[in-house]
Amino acid sequence: MKLRYVGLALIIAFTTISMRSVNNMISTTIPLFSKYELNFSSSEIGLLTSLSFLSTFVATTFINPRLRKDARKLIFILSSFCIIIILVLFYYSNTFTIWIFSIFAGFSYGFITPNIITSSSLFEEKDIAERILAIYSVSLSLSLIIGPSFETYLLNYFDYRHIFLLFIPIAIPLFLLSFFIRFPEVKRESYNFKEINKRVLFASILNLLIYNIPFSILTVFAAIYSIEVYHVPGTIAYSIYIPFFVVSFLTRSYMAYKPFKNLKKPITISTIFTALGIIILALPLNFYAVIVAMILLGIPHGAIYPMSTIMISRGTDIKERNAVNSYFVAFGNIIAIVVPPLFGYLLSYFGFRILIASLSIPVVFFYILFRKRYFNEKFLYR
Repeated sequence: MKLRYVGLALIIAFTTISMRSVNNMISTTIPLFSKYELNFSSSEIGLLTSLSFLSTFVATTFINPRLRKDARKLIFILSSFCIIIILVLFYYSNTFTIWIFSIFAGFSYGFITPNIITSSSLFEEKDIAERILAIYSVSLSLSLIIGPSFETYLLNYFDYRHIFLLFIPIAIPLFLLSFFIRFPEVKRESYNFKEINKRVLFASILNLLIYNIPFSILTVFAAIYSIEVYHVPGTIAYSIYIPFFVVSFLTRSYMAYKPFKNLKKPITISTIFTALGIIILALPLNFYAVIVAMILLGIPHGAIYPMSTIMISRGTDIKERNAVNSYFVAFGNIIAIVVPPLFGYLLSYFGFRILIASLSIPVVFFYILFRKRYFNEKFLYR
């Protein structure tokens, strides 16, 4: 890889690690903070998470795609700075302000995430673009090891409220590096939904849905499930994210080292591991089975998201890529808006195990639908 690409790859890597470490901490700590320090119910926790993702959806769908390059870059930089402020605000939050700050955080990330994805794919050479995308995906997974490991250590000494302040040093690099993130150099970008390649967009979303529904539940309720069902301490419960993200990181590292040319087989394997992990997680076994399930689920977590971004890179040109990535992130957020509050509400009637087992149904359904509609598309091959 040329020296110029190495420099850009490092900027993408460190920006992504800073962004995702803090973003994941917020999305996994807010439910625990809300339940055990603010005494929220499961339904309220689900709704709180939903509103955060709803604000992300608004930013990625209705605002970011329509901004010109200079305005989008400015808002990207300002949003990166706002994350630092938001962490301070979370520390001082109460049962009322937590709703406002969560919406504020989600809105800010709506301008950050799609632009980092787009920046990762702005290379004419397809092999370089896919390798940088793989490095972006590896950085996502590495951040999801760094963040939970750091938080697991901190929870031995601090409560959930102090975690927000202690993550500020990790949030600072995102702001400092935001000035160096690249944006598309085109005279006119396509943002109109009618003008973009909808087939590759829908294929990438459908592929993501194979895994994203169970993942939206794991992010919010996995640690609570471990505490409530297996009665493990909070520190141990939160640590289940570490093997999960380690396996995800190893999967994405392999994809960076040896990118997939044909995506059909990896998508099928990812679907099998997702269904198997859900079944093990739902069975009335013990806490060690939860760890095994999380390890298995780490494989599709590592594979499915980057395969969707690869489809977009292969099936779009530069002028439409920002819009497609924005809509892709937005549709992913729809699941996070709808599923957690619904899951939290149904917990009152069915309990954890039945609801977790039911997550295997959409996994199989969306895989069959994807296989039927898109398995012969050119963007699955290189």
